Amino acid sequence: MTETTVTLVDDHTLVRQAVARMIAEEQGLSIAGQAGSTAEALALLEYGLPDVVVVDVSLPDGDGLSLVTALRSRSKRVGLVVLTMHDDDRTLLAALDAGASALVLKTAPSQAIITAVRRAAETPSNFSADGLATALRRRTVGPQLTTRELEVLQLLARGSAVAVVAKELYMSESTVKTHIKRIYDKLGARTRAGAVMVAVRDGLVRPEDAHG
Repeated sequence: MTETTVTLVDDHTLVRQAVARMIAEEQGLSIAGQAGSTAEALALLEYGLPDVVVVDVSLPDGDGLSLVTALRSRSKRVGLVVLTMHDDDRTLLAALDAGASALVLKTAPSQAIITAVRRAAETPSNFSADGLATALRRRTVGPQLTTRELEVLQLLARGSAVAVVAKELYMSESTVKTHIKRIYDKLGARTRAGAVMVAVRDGLVRPEDAHG
C-alpha cells in the first residue's frame, strides 16, 4: 500500500506537531515535512510536492491562501487542505477560489482533518468544507445593498455614531437613519451589532474593520 505523504505549514509549533503526530499515527499517512512560514514552505517544496499540503491561513510572512494559490498553479494533483480558526464565509470562499481541496476549522474534531487529508489526496480538485452550500447561496443571493448603504454600513461597523456618518457622507442625520433602517431590513437585523455580524459573515465588511 502506497503511503500518502503530507507536509504541514503552520507557525504554531505545538499545533503543527500535534497535527503531525495525529497524521503519522494513521495507517497509510506519513509526514513528509513541516514548515512554520511561507518562505520555509516554498524552500521545502521547491524540488517536489507531497501528496497533500496542510496550510494554516495565518502565517507570519504572508497569507496562507496565497501559498495555496501558488501551489495549485504548480500542480493540479496536489491536495491542499486549509486549516483555520476563521469560521466565516469570506475565508471559506477565498479558500475555494484559491484552489484548495478542503477547509477545516481548527476547532473541528481531529478526525475531520484526517478525513480532509485523505479526500484531498484522492480528489484534489473537489473542494469540501462544512457550510459550503450555505456560503455559496449567500454569495449568490446575498443582500443587495446600494453603494450608499454599503458606505453607511462600513462606517457603522467601525463604531461611528449617526452624526459622524452624516458628516462624513455629507447627508442629514435623518437620511442616515433612513439608510440604516433599509440596511437592517435587507440584512434581517434589529440592531447595529446584529447588522455588523451579518455583514462580516456575508463578506460585506472585513472582520478587522468591524468594531460595532
